[in-house]
Amino acid sequence: MKLWRTIVSVVVAAATVIVGPTAEASASTGEYCVQDLAGGTQACFTTERALESYQAKLSLSPLLTVFQNTGWLGAGGYLNFASAYGRTYCDSATDKNEASEGDLNTRTFSNGLTVNKAISSYVIAANSGCTVAFWNQTGFDGIGVFSGQSCSDMAICFGMYWNNRARSLAVT
Repeated sequence: MKLWRTIVSVVVAAATVIVGPTAEASASTGEYCVQDLAGGTQACFTTERALESYQAKLSLSPLLTVFQNTGWLGAGGYLNFASAYGRTYCDSATDKNEASEGDLNTRTFSNGLTVNKAISSYVIAANSGCTVAFWNQTGFDGIGVFSGQSCSDMAICFGMYWNNRARSLAVT
């Protein structure tokens, strides 16, 4: 049931406010993390329950969650991307500032491993109207693929080349 709880916590939408991590969070400890893309801070916790409590307290819901494993298996590592504007939806603008990362080598999954060239599945928040784009180069460059739907296996959704290939991403 842990998988189901992880997926449900990813797709539940609520009003979002992004603030820096509290004293309960640390930039480097804990396996369960959420990234504030507005300020670049990362709040990490030692338990999934502590992360969920932090998100509930802030009404913080991610627009996108990427997973190291196929099938949205959080046990292999995951990373949440919340809106830089503090929203739970995407509008018609196509700027990369909704939630983006131009160099995934700077981000880590909940298990401490780099996200760069390691995304195997992802979940877009339900009813958010968001689209995700992945590029095979840093800086939103190179070959890109786009989707408005969650994907349990990048190799099936975009072809074998795309499993563990993304080096930058944007949610618009």
